[in-house]
Amino acid sequence: MDNNTLAIYIHELRNQCLHAEASFSIFNQAMANQAGAGILYGGQSILIPGSQIASLLWPTRARARSRGEALRKVLGLGEKHPLNDRRLCELWERADEKFEEWVNQTKGQQVIFDLVGDPSQVGDGDIKDECVYRAYNPANRVYWYRGVAYNLQAVANALTDVAKRVNTVYAQMFPEQAKADAEARRRAAEAQQTAQVTAEAQTAAANDTTTDAKPEAKDEATSDDGKAKAAKDKKKPAAKKAAPKKAAPKKAAAKKAAAKKTAKSE
Repeated sequence: MDNNTLAIYIHELRNQCLHAEASFSIFNQAMANQAGAGILYGGQSILIPGSQIASLLWPTRARARSRGEALRKVLGLGEKHPLNDRRLCELWERADEKFEEWVNQTKGQQVIFDLVGDPSQVGDGDIKDECVYRAYNPANRVYWYRGVAYNLQAVANALTDVAKRVNTVYAQMFPEQAKADAEARRRAAEAQQTAQVTAEAQTAAANDTTTDAKPEAKDEATSDDGKAKAAKDKKKPAAKKAAPKKAAPKKAAAKKAAAKKTAKSE
């Protein structure tokens, strides 16, 4: 394999590794949000670049085996590898025909579509792998697609190993581009971290504001109660002062008697 051809293959392998990384990001985000459709979509998206990488490095067709051997030699990969899975390599070949075959093979049996959970807990608990079209079990990290079970953790480990090797060769063949890409990824990671810290700070500030607002509301309520009580207390003394008015006639009578006495003494 000449250098130009090798450069093209390495470039494509690196792109597929980046696609796998993006797919895992979508999958993990969906898991964090417990979004069932996102989990199933993310899991299936992981298999797409995984299949592309596997078929490039471990092709099943005889005429392409020399290409796979040449690429594996450059990357230091052996024939035995977790990603060397014929089911994964041929995942997208004859996809429509394979779906039709699955439908015919599972006729009359209980089947599962789009499940996030344990298939063994569905129905009578005797579900075979080939009867599960698409599902993901968080307990053992197994993802089913078209009746085939894949351990996503094993796939992730295998892709990580290949990605490290591909990036090393890519940096040797395209040093300037690799340096620029690494700097861009660093800045993107810093921006994401800054955004996360800002979001957390805003959330904390909002929580503090909510907490501080409660006592104020309580104080306002107390103040209103105080005003009402003060108004009530103010009315009470007024009622007490009104009582002496009944004694007014006696004072008038006393004054009248005093006047009579004075007139009499004169």
